[in-house]
Amino acid sequence: MPVFSRWLIFAVLAGFSAIVFSANSITVKGLFGGAALLIIDGEQVLLKKGKEKFGVKLISATSKDALLEINGQRQRVGLSKQIGGQYRAPDKTIVRLTSQRGGHYWTRGQVNGRGVDFLVDTGASLIAMNISTARRLGIDYEKGERSGISTANGVVETRLVTLNKVTIGGITQYNVAASVSLNDALPVTLLGNSFLSRVNLRTDDGVLVMEAK
Repeated sequence: MPVFSRWLIFAVLAGFSAIVFSANSITVKGLFGGAALLIIDGEQVLLKKGKEKFGVKLISATSKDALLEINGQRQRVGLSKQIGGQYRAPDKTIVRLTSQRGGHYWTRGQVNGRGVDFLVDTGASLIAMNISTARRLGIDYEKGERSGISTANGVVETRLVTLNKVTIGGITQYNVAASVSLNDALPVTLLGNSFLSRVNLRTDDGVLVMEAK
């Protein structure tokens, strides 16, 4: 019998004797490369990488631990470890920005781990950047969906892409939509609503406050 099958049978049998925990409890009962056997609120679930059930998504799994995403928060959990009961999610991360350069809000951030200066633009649907910035950040824009935006100088051809990770301060969002203009007419990189819609946004005495949801 293959090793994976033997471990799966062992994990399933172990799950039948598991204690039923209180609501919102999660226990890792079995670990495999790319899959994890979980007890979620007392119900046994086999999750594969990238799949979600009952609000719990499996980001990755090895023979040692599983990386889970629960209500937008990521938590690494080892075999037979439980989340729930006394577990308390970390306090929400807050980023505060003061206005600069003509009253606009600027911030230093990262795209896929590389630094970039953003202009916060609540009127922009997506993160938007020019072709030089995309190249510097290592974005494979050539495979992106063809699109275009209207400017004072006519229609500019663009590519729609997905950024693996965007970080502002302590707030990180994954799989964020962005637009790459195929010229350098756009002089700045815009932090648009593909990121901003995922945070709670408000102003407080002229300070822009971003709070992780």
